[in-house]
Amino acid sequence: MLETPKNMTAIIEAHLEQMTRLEKHIASYFTQLDPAGADFSLENTTQTLHISPSALTRFAKKCGFSGYREFVFAFQNNQQYLDKHFEKLQRSLTKKVLVDYEEILTATNNLVDEEKLEEIAKLIDSSKRVYFYGIGSSGLVAMEIKSRFMRLGVVCDAITDKNNLIWTTNILDKSCLVIGLSLSGQTEEVMEHLQLAAQKGIPTALLTTKSFPHPTFDQIIPVASVRHLNYGNRISPQIPLLIMLDIIYAYFLAIDKERKESIFKQTIKE
Repeated sequence: MLETPKNMTAIIEAHLEQMTRLEKHIASYFTQLDPAGADFSLENTTQTLHISPSALTRFAKKCGFSGYREFVFAFQNNQQYLDKHFEKLQRSLTKKVLVDYEEILTATNNLVDEEKLEEIAKLIDSSKRVYFYGIGSSGLVAMEIKSRFMRLGVVCDAITDKNNLIWTTNILDKSCLVIGLSLSGQTEEVMEHLQLAAQKGIPTALLTTKSFPHPTFDQIIPVASVRHLNYGNRISPQIPLLIMLDIIYAYFLAIDKERKESIFKQTIKE
C-alpha cells in the first residue's frame, strides 16, 4: 500500500469549514491547480489571485502549516510523490482520485477489528432475517449488499425510506438482525429506528465514522472517515462502507463455504 507524506488536497479540503470566503478562494486555486510547471513564488501567487501576502500566510496557517513557505514545500513534496508512484499517469486529476482511494484503504486498515467483523458475519449466518437500514447514498449500499447476501441464501432486505423503516421496525423479533449504515452517524431516520430495534432486544450493528462513547447498539463498526468524501465531489462517499461490508461478506462466505457457493451458482444458471 502506498504511503504518502501529505495528501495536500485532502488537507486543504478538511479545513474548508474554518476558512473565510477569501481563504476558500485560495483553497480552490490550489486544489484545481496543475502543479506541472506552476510558479509557486509568493509574488506570482499573490498577483495571480489578486491577494496580499498576509492572506496567503493566514490560509497556510488554517491548513496547519507555519506559513506559506512550509505549505509550498509540502505541496511540492506531495507532487513528487504523485509523480513517482503514478509515473504512467500524466494528469493530476487522475492521480488525486487514486490517492483518495489509497487514503481510504490506509484508514480502513487501521480500523479493522477482525474478531468483531467475524462476529457480525456469524450473526448474519445465524439470524432468520437480516435488515440493512440506510438512506441516501447509504441506502444504495444497503441495496447492493442485500443483493449479494441474498445470492448466498440469506433472507434479507434493504430498508431505504422512512415508511418502510417504521413498518419493518414494528415487525422485528429477536431472531432478526438489523445493520444500520450511516457515515455521519446522524441520519435521523436510520438512527431512530436502529435505536428502537435495540430497545426491543433485537441484535443491532452500526457502520459509521462517528465515535459513540456509550453506544446503545450491540456493535459499532467504525469505517474510514475522510472528511472531503462527504461532498462526493471526486469519488463515491459509499466506498468506505462497501470496503468494510466486503470484509464481513468474505467472513460470512467462509462459514460453510461449499454450501453457500452451491447456492450462489444456482442464482447464475440460465
